[in-house]
Amino acid sequence: MENTKQQKKGLKLALNIAFYVVLGLVVVYSVLALFSKQEYNSTSVFGISSLSVQSGSMSGTFEEGDLIFVNTKVDPDELEVDDVITYRLQIDVDGDQVTIYNSHRIVEIVTYDSGNTYWFRTKGDANALVDADLVFENDIVGTWTGGKLAGFGSFVDGLIGFLKSPTGFFIFIVLPCFGFLVYEVIKFVRVVSDYNVQKAVGDKDQLRAEALAAARAELEAERKAQEEAAKKPE
Repeated sequence: MENTKQQKKGLKLALNIAFYVVLGLVVVYSVLALFSKQEYNSTSVFGISSLSVQSGSMSGTFEEGDLIFVNTKVDPDELEVDDVITYRLQIDVDGDQVTIYNSHRIVEIVTYDSGNTYWFRTKGDANALVDADLVFENDIVGTWTGGKLAGFGSFVDGLIGFLKSPTGFFIFIVLPCFGFLVYEVIKFVRVVSDYNVQKAVGDKDQLRAEALAAARAELEAERKAQEEAAKKPE
């Protein structure tokens, strides 16, 4: 009997743990999938922007596959030579023009229109030559904060992409919801079963009590009848 109680307590604990684990997964999915924005190799969660490094052009500062963090509040007037900027870059992928985000160091600032328009010459730290094209101020999306996570770029890209995919939605939303439904149905069936058992036991106890009461009443009636008969004169 004691072992059965321990097993039931252990099962209940395991179900509760599983419930909160699944709930945690749903919350993580909601935060990353619903409140994140991903554009090619750039990811933003709650306004915190990060960039997955796609090449080794800045090797020595950060490496291909690293995840770097970018401050998107940037004023072209405040940029200086030696700052590492992140900017939009158009590349050809299988005949289609795709926008990516590249991060290189400023080596020269060029101004036009009496200093009202800024263009920036950039260079990768590991490259021998400066970049062929100047970067227009409107194409700059941020500056590197100096923060990075080595090797996490590909992981974050893959994770966010997976969470936003139909498969990720099915695994992290559909399956947990179905599991919750099954769990609640099982709990409901157990509650109904326990109620029926208790009701059946209660009905038996009530019938037993009513039978005993009827037997007592019958015995009491017979006793009174005998007493009445004993009082009568012969």
